[in-house]
Amino acid sequence: MPLSSVASHVHELSESAATKEHFKQLIDWVEDQKPNTLISRPFVVKEKAFSIMMSSGLRFSLLGKMDFGWGKPVFTSCHVPTTRMDCHVMPLASPVNVDDWIVYMHLPKKQLDYMVARAGNVFKPLTASYLQRALNPQISRI
Repeated sequence: MPLSSVASHVHELSESAATKEHFKQLIDWVEDQKPNTLISRPFVVKEKAFSIMMSSGLRFSLLGKMDFGWGKPVFTSCHVPTTRMDCHVMPLASPVNVDDWIVYMHLPKKQLDYMVARAGNVFKPLTASYLQRALNPQISRI
């Protein structure tokens, strides 16, 4: 199936759910769940099944916008407790280049190895030298 067809299907599905009433019900449901921890669970009941929770922090950027009293942050990150058994993937804005994302992946080694093998040209490890560019504006942007 061509990517444009997939995009059309996703658009149709999201358009049918993107109503004011739907979001009101979703907010009510989340409010009802507050006492409980929301952790994703596998949809397939198998011994080795696992779930991946996808989230996005791309619009939740504090970079250059918030001052906590010691200056504006040059880097933000997400925290995934080590006690979580589910998998978590979350892209955040890069402090170095507006076209870059920093993607946090809390995945089993097998899945991380797969990502490196299949998308090593897209995903690169986060390094101190990359982050140093955020602290030193004289270093050319990527």
